[in-house]
Amino acid sequence: MSEYMLAFCLANLGNAIPSVQRYLGEVDETSYTPLCVGESYVVYALLFIFDRVDFLVRASEQPPFWAPSNLFRLVDTKIPANWEFRITQAHSDYGCLFDTFKISYIMGYPLLVNDYKHYAGIVERDPVEVLRFIEKELEFMPG
Repeated sequence: MSEYMLAFCLANLGNAIPSVQRYLGEVDETSYTPLCVGESYVVYALLFIFDRVDFLVRASEQPPFWAPSNLFRLVDTKIPANWEFRITQAHSDYGCLFDTFKISYIMGYPLLVNDYKHYAGIVERDPVEVLRFIEKELEFMPG
């Protein structure tokens, strides 16, 4: 029995995202490579933006990144026991995510939802924060 959420990739292009759920300039040609159609990915966190949920996933040999859940089918819906929840508007550091992008909630591993510097570093692919992620990733990996 797994202790992580697992998603199967159905698509890696923006045309799989309904037009009403496209944000941040997404178009039909928006590419979510290095996702590989037909592969499964561990979901490390959930991000709630308007009426859409994005998954924090990591392709092999790549830093983690946010991808729309529309690109996936959940294989295992189990929420890891150690995940925590952040209401962005209720925290001064995370409030800018709601103000700028309308991200309402983040749910995931504790470092992501409690350390804004880490969250921003993951989005910006900061090498120090990506390394911190990789160190924590071992807790999530199937074993």
